[in-house]
Amino acid sequence: MEAPYLSIVIPTRQAEGTLKVALDSILRQSFASLEVLVMDSVSTDDTLAIARDAAGGDSRVRVFSEPDKGVYDAMNKGIREARGEFVYFLGSDDWLHDDKVLNDVFAIQDKEAYDVLYGNVVSPSYRGAYDGVFTYEKLLSRNVSHQACFYRRSLFARLGDYNLRYRAYADWEFNIRCFSDQRIRIRFIDRIIAGFGPDGLSSRHDVPFLKEVLFPAKLRLLAATGTRVLRKPAVYDEWWRLLRNAGMRTSATLEMAAGGAPIPKAILGMAAWQRNIPLKTLRIGVCSKFCMFASYSRHLLTGAI
Repeated sequence: MEAPYLSIVIPTRQAEGTLKVALDSILRQSFASLEVLVMDSVSTDDTLAIARDAAGGDSRVRVFSEPDKGVYDAMNKGIREARGEFVYFLGSDDWLHDDKVLNDVFAIQDKEAYDVLYGNVVSPSYRGAYDGVFTYEKLLSRNVSHQACFYRRSLFARLGDYNLRYRAYADWEFNIRCFSDQRIRIRFIDRIIAGFGPDGLSSRHDVPFLKEVLFPAKLRLLAATGTRVLRKPAVYDEWWRLLRNAGMRTSATLEMAAGGAPIPKAILGMAAWQRNIPLKTLRIGVCSKFCMFASYSRHLLTGAI
């Protein structure tokens, strides 16, 4: 039997209310060279019945059910079972945007020259399509949605699997590995790939990722671009929220996370400001924003930025 060109991995757990929509959006695609791997985490509702019913009607669907350590563990297991040249991850409550998505993505003439193909997604969480062309710098501000990305399967052998330490942002950490490696060939396709609902796993703060990956990466970028970029209120606010969400409120915590990289005076100053503000207050959006602007104004006036 000829191997499919694309493997679509769907991690599931108690997904009886949404899985059929996700599966239907795949199985009605005009692009046929695909397989679907439902990686179930021993659901006790009708998830498995829905998946097995789809498998009974279409041999391209394969169903696996065993305990796992979370969604990224299920995705890693899917990678190991996949036979396709490319791998794509769709949430059990997500859906491909229309019937021609996959045909349009893989109809590009030079697809064999790329390791990652990605487009846009839509969601009630966003205003319009999210989020155009990404650069490494942009990626350190926000992630490419995994529903937008098609990865060459061999890429995981080269770079490693999803890191299970990052329970909410392992896909972001993997994308940082991709975009920071100049050997990885990446192409944006100006096309809406998928839709997904609000309030997913990645809406939670992943403190280990923020401290161990994002903070040092952004420090290195800041060293390259210069601290004057902090004069932009949006950039200053981004750093403020990073420190707040990661709980980095002391110079010792910052230095440990920096791993020897120099920490600008303004970043140390942000932590000092936040240390003097009750956590309860910092967690209130409008209060945090007010305090951020006070800190920003102070640093601007004193020449720290």
